[in-house]
Amino acid sequence: MANNPLWAWMQFQRVIAAISLVAFSPLFLILWVLVRFTSRGPFLYSQNRPGLRGKVFRAFKIRTMRPGSDRDSSKARCVLNSDPQVTAIGKVLRNLKLDELPQLWNVVRGEMAFVGPRPIALPLHEELCREIPGFEERLQVQPGLTNLGQVCIEENLGQDRVVEDWRLRFEAERHYFRYRSVAYDCVIIGLTILYILRKVVRSIPYYNRRRGPRIGLTHRSSIQTQPIQLDLAVDGR
Repeated sequence: MANNPLWAWMQFQRVIAAISLVAFSPLFLILWVLVRFTSRGPFLYSQNRPGLRGKVFRAFKIRTMRPGSDRDSSKARCVLNSDPQVTAIGKVLRNLKLDELPQLWNVVRGEMAFVGPRPIALPLHEELCREIPGFEERLQVQPGLTNLGQVCIEENLGQDRVVEDWRLRFEAERHYFRYRSVAYDCVIIGLTILYILRKVVRSIPYYNRRRGPRIGLTHRSSIQTQPIQLDLAVDGR
């Protein structure tokens, strides 16, 4: 197993995740203050998610919704930033993906990797396994902090189109399953960093005033019926 580059890469990720948790500790302190002083409830939120080979683990996130919101079963399917249960600071954290930083601890524990299919709530996973052929393939790969779907598909379609939304995301995930490699992981990590930086820049008011209104595709309705075409030149052997 030690001769397997993907196994060695996973162990390296666990070390980097541990170092990152220490490096991000000042940021976690700032976020703790913002979350705790702007809404009632705990700083962290955790939920059971299906992992590698279906083994259930506890995934951690920074709480972005009001306490008790998880009692609404529809929230397990899809939550938009416009949802009234999302807190003010939660909107920012979700937009910049900062709410997922505590999942670095899941990487340290070996339950997640940097790149892989996003772990989703158990009820949603069961529903999508019934609706999308082959969806259970996701359980053959370590769940991840990011993936191709995360950086290529910016918006959720909403509660009434969850299955349609995940069909498109699953197409991207299948490409990753087929060509998975250390090089592919590095490409997606780089794309994720660029994606977050773009989000940060777009959140700056001065930038938005200088740039003016954006003209272009703001919804995916024009691509939803088209099969995703992905042609990354990454050696999948």
